[in-house]
Amino acid sequence: KAEFKIPRHIVQPGSVNPETITVNKALTYKDAQYQLLRNNTGSLDCILPAYKDGASFWVKSRSSSTHNIVVKDIDGNTIATHAAGQGVLCVSNVSAWWDVIKG
Repeated sequence: KAEFKIPRHIVQPGSVNPETITVNKALTYKDAQYQLLRNNTGSLDCILPAYKDGASFWVKSRSSSTHNIVVKDIDGNTIATHAAGQGVLCVSNVSAWWDVIKG
């Protein structure tokens, strides 16, 4: 098959969520794909939604301190733990979430 060409840039309205969280955040597929989370209250979890083949979320810690954000799957398994400035691209298949890029 021929490749799919996009002649212009892609715009994704509503795809970025800069938010300060004070409790664990459970994502759904209605949430923005790019989560820029600030945590100033201790270690908090960002819980990914149920597995869906090809789904993805970027989660970045915008904390200015040592408070971690722990990214977990729906079953409570840790996908990534990151401190201030770190982020992760999480991609799902039908049975798991994977940390594809972390830094």
